[in-house]
Amino acid sequence: MFAKLDIMDRKSSCKTSLVCLVLTVGTLLLYAPVIRFDFVNYDDWAYILDNPNITGGFSWRGLAWCFQAGYAGNWHPLAWMSHMLDCQLYGLHAGGHHVTNVLFHTLNSVLLFLVLRRMTGTLWRAAMVAALFAWHPLHVESVAWVSERKDVLSTFFFMLTLWAYARYAENLKSQISNSKFHYIMALVFFALGLMAKSMLVTLPFVLLLLDWWPLQRVLTQGAADQENRGENSSAKPMTSLIVEKIPFFVLSGVSSVLTMVAQGRIGAIATMEQVPFTVRLLNALLAYFRYAKKTLWPNKLAIVYVFDRQWPVWVLLISFMFVIMLIVMGVRLRKTRPYWLVGGLWYLGTLVPVIGLVKMGDQAMADRYTYIPAIGLFVIICWEVCDMSRDWRKPELSLGILGVGALAACCILTARQLQYWRNSGELFAHAIAVTRNNHIAHASYASWLRNENRLAEARAECEKALQISPNYGYGQFVLANVLFTQGDFAEAEPHLRKALGVPGYQQETRVGLGRVLLAQNRPAEAAAEFAIALKQNPANAIAHCWMGAALAAQDQLQEALVHLLTALRLIPSYADGHCQLAIVLQKQRHTAEAISQYRAALSIRAESPDALNNLAWILATDAQPEYRNGTEAVRLAARACLLTHDKDPAMIGTLAAACAEAGRFDEAIATAEKAHDVALALGRKDVAARNLELQELYRSHRPYHEAP
Repeated sequence: MFAKLDIMDRKSSCKTSLVCLVLTVGTLLLYAPVIRFDFVNYDDWAYILDNPNITGGFSWRGLAWCFQAGYAGNWHPLAWMSHMLDCQLYGLHAGGHHVTNVLFHTLNSVLLFLVLRRMTGTLWRAAMVAALFAWHPLHVESVAWVSERKDVLSTFFFMLTLWAYARYAENLKSQISNSKFHYIMALVFFALGLMAKSMLVTLPFVLLLLDWWPLQRVLTQGAADQENRGENSSAKPMTSLIVEKIPFFVLSGVSSVLTMVAQGRIGAIATMEQVPFTVRLLNALLAYFRYAKKTLWPNKLAIVYVFDRQWPVWVLLISFMFVIMLIVMGVRLRKTRPYWLVGGLWYLGTLVPVIGLVKMGDQAMADRYTYIPAIGLFVIICWEVCDMSRDWRKPELSLGILGVGALAACCILTARQLQYWRNSGELFAHAIAVTRNNHIAHASYASWLRNENRLAEARAECEKALQISPNYGYGQFVLANVLFTQGDFAEAEPHLRKALGVPGYQQETRVGLGRVLLAQNRPAEAAAEFAIALKQNPANAIAHCWMGAALAAQDQLQEALVHLLTALRLIPSYADGHCQLAIVLQKQRHTAEAISQYRAALSIRAESPDALNNLAWILATDAQPEYRNGTEAVRLAARACLLTHDKDPAMIGTLAAACAEAGRFDEAIATAEKAHDVALALGRKDVAARNLELQELYRSHRPYHEAP
């Protein structure tokens, strides 16, 4: 008898291991293409690429920064630390960051299977739920978007919390003395999960649901009779179970407060005057229905769905009926099919923090918000289909065919949806195609076009965004950046001033306005804008950096040094800070130190056009021959021109000077002519005239050197 039980245990263990292996290999293969994907310009830049606190990798100052509340409207120190670790390991190679997300998603899928397997005692139902979770196209956003590290990381700790809690419940039932250890572990994992994403605040309610089913810890009348006979000593009245969760509720409350503070600091929380509660409630009902619909029929998925206040009455009625049906079915079937109540309340409850009752931003919903909630629907579907199959002619064969077909469809749709995440251009072009009046997608697409130097198209997309939503602050901000890149500084200024009147992006906009004023040779006004930004946040390293640039432009070099050194003290890995410090050192004729700072900037951001160009200029034209190196100057200047798509006449002129220093005078003449033509096309007559003068110098086979 014991030998037979041992064989059964081994078979069960082999099946469990096989499912884990299939989940792991299948998920890794499905998401393998992400290693070639780029960052996207929706949060990835703010979270990582333009966040010097992160890009420099681990430091004590950086770790302290992770715990401050407010940056990007979030408090998730563990998520920041994970991005910091990625930068330490991979630098800014996007593929490595994507791989980390995929690894966490794979772990989450395996953990979900193991948790359900342990709690419910089922194998194939738990496996199917985990496979749907792993391969469903609705979860592509959480995995393929680097900024959504907080999703996959928080869910990792969510699953560990459930595992530890299941062990705690088992130990109580078996009257094992170390049950408190697993309770404490569950509490620790929950705290870590909240430090990755505050959406986990509903987890205490999830634990109460699991107490009822499948853990069966709620003391009903039948359970009370069992307890009197000593058969179910772990069952407790619901009030006792709620008291047991008080430490979890306290952590949820603290996390909620920190999140509200962080969101409030950037003005992301809409007031009741802006979005009345009735509108929020109707949008929440609609979102519940739309999320469920996309779970069952995942088409027209987009990174952003805009908030719309005009809904057909019949759609609202269907949404209301769906929510009521889910609750009624759960209550009616609570004794015979308890998974209906648990799955339904899991779905409805875990969506509460992001369903829109507390309105943040312009979005109506987001695919990533279903990452945990969809598990509730998957449980209902898998358990119900298995129960229904008992009356089928060949249940095991039918279930196998149905399951394989559903998972194959998920994999095909996920593979297709994944391709839209290759870069920001494809991502937002797709969002525009499958949604309507999406001003967010138009503005984000414009930002990508600007980075690709497709400025005319970028401007057209900005205009479309502002035509849909004239007061859209980010649209004004992107349009100003496009105009700034085009050299239309005067035209960019009013758009930044409009953006200042809209909550969100206030400090970025203030600094952007200062840079526009600086580019118009209005350094005193620029310094005033930077001063306002620094008053709002004295630890704003970016504002310190550009304040230093503004003061340097007014020849206040010592004051400029103070701000630039402060910027680098706050963020030692700040490339722009090193670059601007180098400019000041150049003005002070500290050439060796300036070269060192430019090289430091390039070691942090190798693709910085300004640092490449300025260093090339020194190496090509400095008055002291020991600093000149024509060959290296050509290489650096050519790279700067390539990065700016040969659209900046100053950088083309630097390349001409570098060619001359390297003795390549024919190339120097041709390049100076090109700089002249580009400058004329942009209306920069002074730059064009200067390149005409230099052409004559190069024709006489003489390089240009600065005066001693």
